[in-house]
Amino acid sequence: MHRLSSYFLTSLLLLVSLELAAQEWSRFRGENGTGIGKIGALPDSFTKADYDWAIKLNGVGHSSPVLWGDKLFLTVVDEGKQQRVVTCYDSGNGKRLWKWSDDISEHNLHNHNNFASSTPAASADAVFVVWGSGEKTEALCLTHDGELIWRKEWDNFFSDHGFGCSPIISEGVLVIHSDSADEKKSFVAGLDTETGDELWKVERVTKGIDEKHLTAYNTPVALEIDGTPMVVVLQTNDGWRGLSPETGENLWKFPGDYSLRSVGSIATGDGIVFATFGSGGQGKQATALQPASEGKPKVVYELGISDGLSYVPTPLIYRKRLYLWGDGGILTCRNAASGKLVYRERVGGNFFSSPVIADDKIWCGSRDGEFVAVATGDQFKVLGRSRLSAGMNATPAIANNRLFLRTDTHLICIKSH
Repeated sequence: MHRLSSYFLTSLLLLVSLELAAQEWSRFRGENGTGIGKIGALPDSFTKADYDWAIKLNGVGHSSPVLWGDKLFLTVVDEGKQQRVVTCYDSGNGKRLWKWSDDISEHNLHNHNNFASSTPAASADAVFVVWGSGEKTEALCLTHDGELIWRKEWDNFFSDHGFGCSPIISEGVLVIHSDSADEKKSFVAGLDTETGDELWKVERVTKGIDEKHLTAYNTPVALEIDGTPMVVVLQTNDGWRGLSPETGENLWKFPGDYSLRSVGSIATGDGIVFATFGSGGQGKQATALQPASEGKPKVVYELGISDGLSYVPTPLIYRKRLYLWGDGGILTCRNAASGKLVYRERVGGNFFSSPVIADDKIWCGSRDGEFVAVATGDQFKVLGRSRLSAGMNATPAIANNRLFLRTDTHLICIKSH
């Protein structure tokens, strides 16, 4: 009996190990943008001695790492050469496998933005990048070996803060969101991942050029409701839409009553989608919706300026809790189903990075160079604080039983125990 129990325990541990090792983190905030990763035990705080490896980046960027298998993909701006670079690393040792570069066609930027803010999306065969270039939007497809397969362009992109939307892949279709201040130039499009051909395109409301346009920078999420796949997108002027990823058909729409910019991406979990709108480093409006396969979605609750909303960091929904990590270092926890306040406490610091869940802990990196771990659940507790050598604007990635951090200067890998 003891020998049989040992066999089952060994088999279970092997299965868990294989599951952790095989995990992909193929888009901004991982699987469907939830920000929840599978990983073994992590210490509550780190020093350089805990790094599995760390490499200095030859350039800047706010985009997050994405991984498929052992390959990690990242975008970087080499300001010295005035080039944008897509780089591939071996996630096991940090060795650079290849880089692909292109000259920058500059466009207007917010002083906190740069030309490598959009996070790539990866599939089993390719990596996809979308960014603004001059007065156009570009989508690129590279093989896992760094060869350019196709490039797609749309003219007339202009934003007061620059480009920052990240693509996703749903039902084998690359979905991109380009929001421009020029009239009739905002759209969501679905592309054939193999050829770059435009399968569908949905225009979104853009106010006239004489009016203030509040460009959205959020990343869509993919859902399946009652067997119907959909991509949920959001824009201030147009509100929410649930679109068929295969045809672009409008499955539902909710206009809302929004007057502020949508920067943090859409959070999803426990049957709802949730997003915030804000300005001046503070979230001031938010809506939680329960989507349907067709027809108008249900408004579950709405929150406002006094409710501890985040603006740039994307919210987390985890185990029936909604976590809002504020730009100014205030962490708010609410019941995800009702919006009822659980706690609101000060972490401290300034944050653009979005929090993630790893090892049942909430992690977020600050612009001041501190990486913070907080306990999940109804009781607020800071578990650890780690000092980084530089500030952090990018969101962590979790794959292959490792945690990957992009600071303003380095790419860092921390292996779980």
